Amino acid sequence: MVSDEHKDTVKHSFPRVVVASLQYGSYHYEKFFELVPEAKPLFKNTSAEKQGQMLVAAIGKIVKSLDKPKELEQELITLAKSHINYGLKPEYFAFFGVAFIAMLKKSFGNDWNSALEDAWEALYERISKIMMSIIFVEQY
Repeated sequence: MVSDEHKDTVKHSFPRVVVASLQYGSYHYEKFFELVPEAKPLFKNTSAEKQGQMLVAAIGKIVKSLDKPKELEQELITLAKSHINYGLKPEYFAFFGVAFIAMLKKSFGNDWNSALEDAWEALYERISKIMMSIIFVEQY
């Protein structure tokens, strides 16, 4: 569950995520491909840099919707449906999350702490739960 404290932490830390993504955006995908090499072909038409930019843009929309549950859910449903045709599998979400948190840790360096980790993990869990339910229903 994403608590109000988690939401505040995510919202306050997001500007730093945007700035850091310019430097570390491709790191997320490098880490993800290290964990799930068979997913690499899913991204063959877009550079890691571009993927990093799209990731941060999507997270930005989600962060803006944190206080609007229906808008947040709709944003995630739309995002999930846009990924179905790429061959995204529900089982990739856990690895994608590990890579995402690793990118955040690298981005924040010594400023990374348990409050940031708890907040971003809670948000990612919410994101993946909604998206996986849509992808699973649509694929099977």
